[in-house]
Amino acid sequence: MSHFSLLAGTRNIEKSMPFALYRFSICLGTGLGYLFATLSGAGVAIAADSWGKNPNSMAPFGAVLGFAAFAFLMYKLRPHWLRHIKVPQLLLLAEQALGKPIPGGKAQLDYAKRQVQRSFPSTAGLFDLDRHIRCALADLPAPPAWLAPLLDHPRIGQYVRTALGRYAGLDHQTLLAGHFHSGHDNPWRTAATALAVHDRHFGTLLKYRTYATLFEWLGFAAAFPLLAVGFQMLTEGFPVPLGIWLYVFAGVFAWALKAAFFEPIAEAAMLGVFFPLAEQGVTPEQETALARRSAVFREILDRAGQGRLIEAQAAAGTP
Repeated sequence: MSHFSLLAGTRNIEKSMPFALYRFSICLGTGLGYLFATLSGAGVAIAADSWGKNPNSMAPFGAVLGFAAFAFLMYKLRPHWLRHIKVPQLLLLAEQALGKPIPGGKAQLDYAKRQVQRSFPSTAGLFDLDRHIRCALADLPAPPAWLAPLLDHPRIGQYVRTALGRYAGLDHQTLLAGHFHSGHDNPWRTAATALAVHDRHFGTLLKYRTYATLFEWLGFAAAFPLLAVGFQMLTEGFPVPLGIWLYVFAGVFAWALKAAFFEPIAEAAMLGVFFPLAEQGVTPEQETALARRSAVFREILDRAGQGRLIEAQAAAGTP
């Protein structure tokens, strides 16, 4: 039976606390990276204009440049973030849901990395699978009946469908975790099955994803003002006021807390809903219907080695 429980999600994270602390250290290091990159950019700009009348006037430009450069670096590192931070924790949560014992301490980190390596030998391949899942989720959702009046308007209907697809894409990690829960050795096959489960229970998963998203951002909203006050106290003696950067850094470190703790707890709660639904299974007819609706889903089936079978069923008129 599906059960969304943030308390149960918190307990699951506590059982994998070594990895949770490892994840927190990486998120905290990322926040510090933004801080140092911004300060370094400001310092380089001041040094470059040291012969000018007002060298400090270039500091804001350098700070923006340093922040943007580090943000670009983090954007390029998304595949590694997925492989080394997000997916190992999904593995541990799936193992707990199956009742498997997981090691403690540093052995837990090594165990998670080995299991992920076994399922996804290639970082680029894992990121490609995740991208296909997100694109398919954006293709598949059928809007709820109560949105029908908005869909009648061509322009508004297009915006509503796009927004709904992007929102459905937030479940991509939940579907990735389905691979570790299924016991199947073909991640593209499990992705296709998970997408069919998601489509079948879209209303239920949409409701609980809303709860999970609210929890994550309420955590961010609670951390932000506390960190802003903390930064203000720490920088009272600075010769140059930080201005808006004080709130930017507070936002960055509030994001670090959100990514390190609130997101994994919310994801653990979502898995408590998704795994029981996945155990109910799907029929080949459901996958055939999805293949007719989404080109991305057909590509996933092709990668799974079942694309031709689905095409043959569709050509034969199988419902």
